Amino acid sequence: MAEREKPDALAILNAIHNIVVAVDLEGRIVVFNEGAARAFGYPREKAIGAHITEAIPYTGLLRVLETGKPHIARKFSIGERHYVVNRTPIRQEGRMVGAVGVAQEITELERIAEELAIVKELKGLLETILESGHEGYLAVNAEGHIIMLNKAFADLLGVRPEEVMGKHINEVVEDSELPLVCRTGEQRVGEVVNFRGRQVVVARYPIKRDGEIIGAVAKLMFKDVNELITLAEKVKCLRRELAFYKNELARVMRASYSVDNLIGETPVMRRLKETIVRVAQGPSTVLIQGESGTGKELIAHAIHMASYRRNGPFVRVNCAAVPESLLESELFGYREGAFTGARRGGQIGKFEQANGGTIFLDEIGDMPLSMQAKLLRVLQEKEIERLGEGRPRKVDVRVVAATNRDIEALIREGKFREDLYYRLNVVSLTVPPLRERMDDIKPLVRHFIDKFNQQFGLQVTDLTPEVWALFHRYHWPGNVRELENVIERAFNLVEGPVISVLHLPMYLQRYGQVKRRAEWRTLPALLEHVEREAVREALVATGGNKLQAAKMLGISRAWLYKKMKQHGIDLK
Repeated sequence: MAEREKPDALAILNAIHNIVVAVDLEGRIVVFNEGAARAFGYPREKAIGAHITEAIPYTGLLRVLETGKPHIARKFSIGERHYVVNRTPIRQEGRMVGAVGVAQEITELERIAEELAIVKELKGLLETILESGHEGYLAVNAEGHIIMLNKAFADLLGVRPEEVMGKHINEVVEDSELPLVCRTGEQRVGEVVNFRGRQVVVARYPIKRDGEIIGAVAKLMFKDVNELITLAEKVKCLRRELAFYKNELARVMRASYSVDNLIGETPVMRRLKETIVRVAQGPSTVLIQGESGTGKELIAHAIHMASYRRNGPFVRVNCAAVPESLLESELFGYREGAFTGARRGGQIGKFEQANGGTIFLDEIGDMPLSMQAKLLRVLQEKEIERLGEGRPRKVDVRVVAATNRDIEALIREGKFREDLYYRLNVVSLTVPPLRERMDDIKPLVRHFIDKFNQQFGLQVTDLTPEVWALFHRYHWPGNVRELENVIERAFNLVEGPVISVLHLPMYLQRYGQVKRRAEWRTLPALLEHVEREAVREALVATGGNKLQAAKMLGISRAWLYKKMKQHGIDLK
């Protein structure tokens, strides 16, 4: 029988995947296996007999030759690969004859170790989170044995986690449903369970991996059913509050008056009502012009209520009351961070609030020129851009504007854009002043008496003949608003069923006296005298407060300044 062939030492060294390098006392390579050739990129045939530094420029084998001491578990790298090496001296008959290094690549092992460290860290973090919270958790494997139990759930069961870990769930919790969840894979949420005489609310979920059920977890939702009842009550209260505020918002953003609320049967008022009904049916922009106090806002409400947009919002903006620096953000809104002090999350503007309805731009004649250009673009393109956003948003809004100023004069002065005026003035409505419809004073007075009877709880029925005569002689610079204020003031003083001259403001009482004593005066002179005295008296009575004086007279502050300038009144 032929002798079996045996591998020689060189074949064995080359078969080893590890790096094996040996040198003699002079540092010349005597062993350089294929693993070393692959790792260092140096041919084995060339390496044998060469000095070690030619194949491996930096090696610890020379240090081992110098000291005779081994290097155990030293790390080194070749490119992106990492190795651990043992370098030991070679001894023969008690004396050192060379040194050998054997290296093992650990790149993959380090990656696995790093992953294990991360997993271990995450596991520790998860356990910390589960133990830190007040919610209770209990998990079982597919066979129903407990694999995780935090302190909150353990306290509820009256056990210690280490005592029950690995036990079957039914040994700890009688008639537990977790094994059923493992079998069916169906979650069961919000069930009431009795633990040691306490009713709690739990949720049970299957644990799946790669589509296979490997266990189930129970989560303690409420430690006491009463907690759930209390929460339900809170949610119910919050829903009621939300419904209330929604209704209030809808009420605020809803028009309050219709054409029927426009008091007056004079020919000019009848024509105005008929025009409102016709104009309301279309989509055109409307410009309402008239003196302060004539009821321009009421006209805007009536247009909205008579239109197909009546169920949409009605949003009012006073262009004179909003500071110029805030008007753009008020009209068009802004995104978060658009400017210093911008609300978190941003804010929608009035145009977006009015989407599907009507926006009423009061005092449009006082809008700054810079905003007029932006408003013109909105009217033309039917889209807005929030401040700081730069993205156009489509809006479906009907614009109704109003002013007590002469727009054409403002255009000549360069204070109002002509192109915006023509865009706004598609349909123009002029509200007549009260002095041009004196026959409407009686129905207006009757309306205000009914209104204030309800508010004050009185039963006023009429005015004295002197008051009726005075009302029909007076020129009413503050128009319907002034008339309403006069009646309301009288309700604060009247004691019986009839309003007399003594219940009227002092400027009206003096007007009546002057009228009787000065029949010879011309009407313009008489009106000027009474107007001057009324303005002066109101300013004195309010201590020079222009806003309060204007309210007392039933006129706007701008109109008050105009009258002060006209009559040369200065109470500084």
